[in-house]
Amino acid sequence: MVAHLTLGLFGTPRDELASTVDGDVPEWIERLYQSYGTSAETAPASASVLALGESLGYRLRKLSVLLSKMEALGWSIKPRRWDLVASTDLDEVEAQEQLEAAGVWVIARQHAPIDNAGNVRWSHGLIP
Repeated sequence: MVAHLTLGLFGTPRDELASTVDGDVPEWIERLYQSYGTSAETAPASASVLALGESLGYRLRKLSVLLSKMEALGWSIKPRRWDLVASTDLDEVEAQEQLEAAGVWVIARQHAPIDNAGNVRWSHGLIP
C-alpha cells in the first residue's frame, strides 16, 4: 500500500493575517506590536504582514526539516499548486510510526489536513 500525505505550505492570506490579530495572538507577536507602539487590536497592516513574515519563515524552516527527514527515509515529495504531496510505500500506520521515530511527526501534523476528530487525513488513491 502507498501512503500519501498532503502538506500545506501556508493558509489563505485572510486566515494567515487573521492569525496575527484575532483571537489568541502569540506572545511574540504582541511583543513585536509593542515595539511598534501598537497592539493586535490596532496593528496596521504593515505590522501584521511583518509578523506574518516571521511566522511563515519559522514554519517553513520546520517544514524543511520534515521534508529533509522524509527524503532521507525514501519518501517522494511532489509539489502541487498550493501544497506538497509526500508519498511512501508504507501503509499509513507504518508511515506515521516512521515519522514518529524520526522525531518529525509533530511537524507533519501541523502541515497536514486534520479531520473533525483531530486525526491526520491521509490521501488515498492516485495523486495528480
